[in-house]
Amino acid sequence: MAKTIRTGPEFEAAFPFKGRVLEAILCPDCEEEGYLRLRIARDPGKGWSYDPKDGSTFLEVYGLDPRGAYAKVRAGEWAEGRIVCFGHMKRVRARRVGIVGGVLQEGTRLHGEVHLEDAVHIDFGMFEARLAFEDEGHRAKVLKEAKFRDGTFVATDVGVDIELKRWGPKEQVLRR
Repeated sequence: MAKTIRTGPEFEAAFPFKGRVLEAILCPDCEEEGYLRLRIARDPGKGWSYDPKDGSTFLEVYGLDPRGAYAKVRAGEWAEGRIVCFGHMKRVRARRVGIVGGVLQEGTRLHGEVHLEDAVHIDFGMFEARLAFEDEGHRAKVLKEAKFRDGTFVATDVGVDIELKRWGPKEQVLRR
């Protein structure tokens, strides 16, 4: 098993989702936060629906709910919101972009590809992270230290937060 990635450039990215709530759990350690487990379409460009019998059409997401919606939402309902992913990145030898496994949760290894244009974009498949820098000198220094070039593959052990905007029956959530 690979070592946990704790150094390197940091990123934070968010992407919208609509999917089904599988679990809503109170944190057993602190009893002040909660966790949500969702099932979302793997390719939202084809629509928000998925086939529960075909694992290639969906992705399960398990993350911390910092806003307290876990106490109100029920398993089986559909929800809309955004998933926030964050972490550190390091250069790796990889050949494809995407998630290693079928569950996106705290510590999941993601592979992404670096694109250097006007801004630095990292394509992780499900979402894209954009890195911000103070100035051009700082950008050059960070990219040199991390050995990031256009087309370089990076890995991260992602952290996941889930922010719900609304929830309810499938027809109601997918209508908007």
